[in-house]
Amino acid sequence: MEITRYAETESFPFGHLAVRDMTPSSFDRLSLAEVEVPIGAENPPFASAGNEKVYVGISGEIEFSVDGEAVRIGRGDVLVIREGEHYSYHNGGYEMGRLFLLQIPAD
Repeated sequence: MEITRYAETESFPFGHLAVRDMTPSSFDRLSLAEVEVPIGAENPPFASAGNEKVYVGISGEIEFSVDGEAVRIGRGDVLVIREGEHYSYHNGGYEMGRLFLLQIPAD
């Protein structure tokens, strides 16, 4: 058994975002993180290379653009971004947005 304690991990800045890496030390092929997206913040366009991403909405609403298609995710929503898809996201809402991110190596 291995546990990673939320209170014992520090977030770090990633552009205008804050990321808290929750990946257990025994994991070498996937990662887990919480991403805080302040009001007005955005993650610029990016192509997912070498892995697939699963975003789970924790709070707020975040608008994603995936290969030109807009989609909003809120609490409990799950968005999968496949390897090679181009995506970006931003928080145009009125509250802090939080996402859970799972990155999985592509086959």
